[in-house]
Amino acid sequence: MGQKMTEIVSTINALKQPPVFKLAYLTTICERFGFYVLTFFLVLFAKDQYGMTDASAFALFGVFTALAFLTPALGGYLGDNVFGIRRCMIYGLFLEGTGLILLVIPSFTVFSIALACVAIGTGFFKTAPTDLLAHSYHENDPRIDSGFTLYYMAINIGSLLASVANGVLQKYFGWHVAFLAGGLILYAGLIAYFFLRKTAIHLDTRAGAYKLHAKKIILGICGVILCGAFFIFLIIHTNIANTFFGITTTLTFSYFLYEIIKSPPNEKLKIIACLYLVLIGLACAVLYFQLFTSIDLFIERSVARTILGITIPTVYYMGLNPVFVVLLGPILAGIYNFLERRRKDLSVTAKLTWGLLATALCFFCVAIGGQFFPTSAWQVSSLWVIAMFFLFTIGDLMNSALGVAMVTHIAPRRLYGVMMGTWFLVGNSLAAALSGIFAGLADVPVGMTDPHAILQIYTTAFWKLGIAGTIVSVLIFTLNPLVKKIVHLK
Repeated sequence: MGQKMTEIVSTINALKQPPVFKLAYLTTICERFGFYVLTFFLVLFAKDQYGMTDASAFALFGVFTALAFLTPALGGYLGDNVFGIRRCMIYGLFLEGTGLILLVIPSFTVFSIALACVAIGTGFFKTAPTDLLAHSYHENDPRIDSGFTLYYMAINIGSLLASVANGVLQKYFGWHVAFLAGGLILYAGLIAYFFLRKTAIHLDTRAGAYKLHAKKIILGICGVILCGAFFIFLIIHTNIANTFFGITTTLTFSYFLYEIIKSPPNEKLKIIACLYLVLIGLACAVLYFQLFTSIDLFIERSVARTILGITIPTVYYMGLNPVFVVLLGPILAGIYNFLERRRKDLSVTAKLTWGLLATALCFFCVAIGGQFFPTSAWQVSSLWVIAMFFLFTIGDLMNSALGVAMVTHIAPRRLYGVMMGTWFLVGNSLAAALSGIFAGLADVPVGMTDPHAILQIYTTAFWKLGIAGTIVSVLIFTLNPLVKKIVHLK
């Protein structure tokens, strides 16, 4: 009995997360709270305050989100080679908080500046917590999958708090109070960082150990200003922005082609495996971002949201995703640990592909509900939406949480920051831009008020998205064994 207890305690200690996990967890909750205040409200806010059409609001969301996921590629490099990881966390939290507070000012020019600040701040912050965690685990550490799955819960706790708190603030006090609250929470995350910063000192890169010279500070400020001006231009000219994202993605893959050519044989295969998984993540994210565009407006217009005479705000439905993440995250983490101890864990490729399929299936839920079981007012029951979010969350957990974890599994250690940045660039940035285009399938013409016609537009779009996602999933399932055999992927 004593020996068995010793083994249990030993197993618990082996799976205990490193000290820096608390720093990463708390700062991420605050950062995601602020970011999702803007993400949840962006399409609705742009239409309400600036009279944008569905297509224009979708395009704006796609460009802003693409920029927010483009900058981590640069942020990862700056953290590794110029400023250090910890400084990037400080810059990111400050810029995002400032951007959200600027949204209080009712001006489209200031609105564009604020979006640019948030996008740049996200770039500084996004890879920093995951980079610190990656450096805190040893090779083949059994805590990696569970650690990153639990860390991913922090993202969704921040998201959940944003949907609940700011749903109330926006409804009773207006958009600008909600944005102000998001900015203040980001500043609170900055304070939390300073209380816990000592846990990250030994994990920082070499660049973070050196004092910043005045030259670097000046160049950094100038870089942020120039980058901000460019982002404002892209936010205003969304057509040019989509071309820019295509060029950026091409250059990124060209860089990794160079790395593949010059790297030793064992690293070549690791880089190829990472890029294959990034492409799977791209397919998943295109569907994921529909949550904030086509699905967002679908819930606003075509879902029966009145219960006992009370109309439920759309943003509360968005909170179903983080609720399910918090509930299902520990269960999945426990399953991964259980299977890992018995050496029966699913491969990373299998998890990502099953995640893609689950995300595709969620569109069938609302398409079926809208086509075969609408209410008398041509609206969809909230039960279908709840079922959709349940499937959506399973796919989300298996893809987004493990997409970052796959870097620590596979990427050469010298490329951790850049490869994580690439995951955000291609698997999220390009996907966001593409998602704005795909969301156009659900574009409701200006002036259309017939609820039956509007519901038909949404159900047709969701059938197409679900079928496309299922076809891609089947294709990837077919390719997975071949890819694993060639590159010896886990």
